[in-house]
Amino acid sequence: MRICLYKKEKHEKVGLFEHRKVLDVQQIIETMCILEKRSKTRIDNIKDLILNFSLFKNSLEKAKTLFKEDFINLFAEDYVDLLAPIYEGSKIICLGKNYKAHAEEIGDKSPTEPVLFGKFASCAIGDGSPIHYPNFAKRVDPEVELGVIIGKEGKDISKDEALEHVFGYTVVNDVTERELEFADMKEQNPWFRSKNFDTFSPIGPYIVSKDEISDPNVLDIELRVNGEIRQKGNTRDMIFDIPYLISYISKYMTLYPGDVISTGTVPGIKAVHKGDIIEAEIEKIGVLRNVVE
Repeated sequence: MRICLYKKEKHEKVGLFEHRKVLDVQQIIETMCILEKRSKTRIDNIKDLILNFSLFKNSLEKAKTLFKEDFINLFAEDYVDLLAPIYEGSKIICLGKNYKAHAEEIGDKSPTEPVLFGKFASCAIGDGSPIHYPNFAKRVDPEVELGVIIGKEGKDISKDEALEHVFGYTVVNDVTERELEFADMKEQNPWFRSKNFDTFSPIGPYIVSKDEISDPNVLDIELRVNGEIRQKGNTRDMIFDIPYLISYISKYMTLYPGDVISTGTVPGIKAVHKGDIIEAEIEKIGVLRNVVE
C-alpha cells in the first residue's frame, strides 16, 4: 500500500495511490462509516492514518467489494500537490556515515556506534517541490537515503522486535551544505546548520507499507542528477542495519508513530547547482524528484 500526503484547495489530506491515481482516504472511511451506521473516524494526517491503519484497511476492502469497478472513480482526486508524507510533530532522526564507502569519501573512518543527528520536520518538502539553494551557499549536495517510518510507540526496543515497530518505508534526500558541514566537523561542532536549511529534507513521494517490502536491508539505492547517476549502492552495505538502529535509538528516546529514521547515504556525493533535477530512487519504493532553484 502506498500512502501519501497531499494538498487540495489549501487543505492537507491523506491519500492512497492506486492505479496511478490518488484516492481520498478520509472519503473512503467516511463513506463506509455512513453505510455501516457507525461513528465517523477522522484521518487528517499521517499519524492518524498510522494509528487507525487496521480500520482503514478494513474500510478499503469493503469499499472495493461494494463499489467494484466504480471504486477508483468514486474516490479519485484531481491533480494534487504532494507533500512530505510525515506528521508535523515527527522526529526526523538521521544517521551519519552509516556506509563504509561514504565515510571514506569524506575522509573519515567507519563509526563503531551509530552517529545520530536530527532534522526539523519544517525542513521537509514533498515530491515535485523545489529545493532552495541558499544565496551564500558554496556547495550543496543531495544524499539519497532509505527512510523508516515508525508505526508503533516504543522505548528500549529489542532487535528481535524492532521491525514490529515499523509502519513502512520511504525515500529521503538528506540535502547538505557541505562546506558548512566540513567546517563544523573540523571544529568538532554539531552538523546542525548544514542540515537544517528550509527545503533541505525532501521526503516521498509516498510511504510504502512494510508488508510490501519483506527485507529492507537488500534494496538497491540510486541518485541521479539531470539523468546522470551520481550515487549507487544497496542497503545491505549499511554498517548498522534497521533492527539495530531502531533498538539503539530507542535506548535514548521514545519512538512514536510517524517518526522517521533516515538510515544514511551511499557513496558518490557531489555538488548540485540551480536548475538541476534530482531523482532519488529506492527499489520497491519509487522515485523522489525535486528541482534546485
